[in-house]
Amino acid sequence: MSSSPARAWKLAIVVFALCALLAAPAGAARIDDELRADAHASAFTTSPANLRIPVRDPAPPPGAQVLRYRFGPLTIRPGQNLIDIDLQKERPNVDGWIVGFRPGLIDARTGRSPPVTEVHLHHAVWLVDFRPTFAAGEEKTNFNAPAGYGWRYTTRQTWLVNHMIHDLVAQEHEVYLTYTFYFIPDTAPEAASIREIRTQWMDVEGVKPYPVFNALKGSGTRGKFTYPDQARNPYPDRPGNPRNQWIADRDATLVLAAGHLHPGGLWTDLTVTRGGRTVPIFRSRANYYEPSGAVSWDVAMSATGPNWRVQLRRGDILRVSATYDTTRASWYEVMGIMIAGITLGDEGGVDPFTGQVDQSDFLTHGRLRENIDPPATRRVNPGYANSLKLRQGPFASKVVIRNFSFQQGDLTMPGRRGLPPSVAQGRSLTFVNQDQPTTVRFHTVTACRAPCNRGSGISFPLADGKGLFDSGELGFGPAINTGVISGGGGEDVPGSPVIDTPAPRAKCDGGPTGLINAVRTGCLGRVTWRTPKNLRPGTYTYFCRIHPFMRGAFRVVPRQQLRK
Repeated sequence: MSSSPARAWKLAIVVFALCALLAAPAGAARIDDELRADAHASAFTTSPANLRIPVRDPAPPPGAQVLRYRFGPLTIRPGQNLIDIDLQKERPNVDGWIVGFRPGLIDARTGRSPPVTEVHLHHAVWLVDFRPTFAAGEEKTNFNAPAGYGWRYTTRQTWLVNHMIHDLVAQEHEVYLTYTFYFIPDTAPEAASIREIRTQWMDVEGVKPYPVFNALKGSGTRGKFTYPDQARNPYPDRPGNPRNQWIADRDATLVLAAGHLHPGGLWTDLTVTRGGRTVPIFRSRANYYEPSGAVSWDVAMSATGPNWRVQLRRGDILRVSATYDTTRASWYEVMGIMIAGITLGDEGGVDPFTGQVDQSDFLTHGRLRENIDPPATRRVNPGYANSLKLRQGPFASKVVIRNFSFQQGDLTMPGRRGLPPSVAQGRSLTFVNQDQPTTVRFHTVTACRAPCNRGSGISFPLADGKGLFDSGELGFGPAINTGVISGGGGEDVPGSPVIDTPAPRAKCDGGPTGLINAVRTGCLGRVTWRTPKNLRPGTYTYFCRIHPFMRGAFRVVPRQQLRK
């Protein structure tokens, strides 16, 4: 790190500070200008994937109890990638204040966190009286209220949990969703001085059960794509009220913030606009421990420091954006979220338009063992054929997906069935998901760079193949109304990761078993997909993003060869 820009900036700050002590008044004014220009040095710099951001994981504050809960056991069916909603009953039996939150996922049999390459916590959102309040993703960010602040808790509240646990290996798992509270009961003397904060949920796609977008390879500027800023018409249904913004309805103070991204993500930005002027107030950075860089869940997100305070005025516009690295691959169904803690009224802080906001950021934990990708992702797996060396297979118009394999052209199949099916240039090959139940086993057909035959993990395969095609998740899932999350009127949106296409209601039978069934308004999805007709002649390899051990290939035959 000695030559990194981040370290250079830090050294520069030290030099500037020392010079300021010795310089004449004119020099001091110049140094002040330099320091103001460097206000965002901690967070707003370009650095390698492992940013070496310091870890800040405070102990429970005075008066706090450490309360450990678990929800489950949850049976995760082979290949499952479902979203569901359940009542959350496991919580304190007295009123008080939540001042810390630590999420997790454990195997019901071993009591340990399972590897994310087998089963992982895609997301969990705890809704308190229908307001998104706490959340977790694969990176398992901890939340710590600054000293003197806390989330109000009462036994009269209604708690729901929106959870999505993803099985990657076609084997059943039984898991518990875990969460630990740092909790100060009302009977503790320390409770009397706590001031209430609430969560201001900032999401680039708004409050949805599955708020995702795509960051395609090569999009953006100089290999970085920022959503929604660089997206084409990101909110066609809400041109005057973008999903990524919140207009402050009162004077208040922001006291904490932390972001959430998917692999490929670099940072989420939080800005505030007043009178037509926009200023940045925090960047939550992705610190990748993964040796290959920003390509896996071996990552931790940064959060604000204990002294971060930003003063908002009624009418200020808070916005969030997410930036992804698009030099190496496309990133499908990704997220960009910033969870902020906000007071009920004006509690002071830095006015971001007249003062300097503290941009120091900290990780809330170190490297997680369960998030480390296996070494197999960096070497060839002999169980996969080299698609570039296979002879041409039979002409076909359809490939069926069944039992977690592609019935023609699967790179693990021997003999004729393992040969890449051929399709004439200018025509399409149709893929059909017949893996039952299609309400649980969603599959994708996603281009990966040939021969696509290294071991499976999160960092490999990548969506970096010729043609850059992707089918979306083939299967069926419920549509629900967002009012179930917001507690008010809403809109019908997908309640699962399937394609947003209306389907017969009966197609969704056999899917989620929780409360999402009680609020579903219809059925969405499809099980067929056709390759683009404009693919050039050659061999195309692909994989399933949901179950990355699934690999296949097909071959586009040039028109000239067909004439011969």
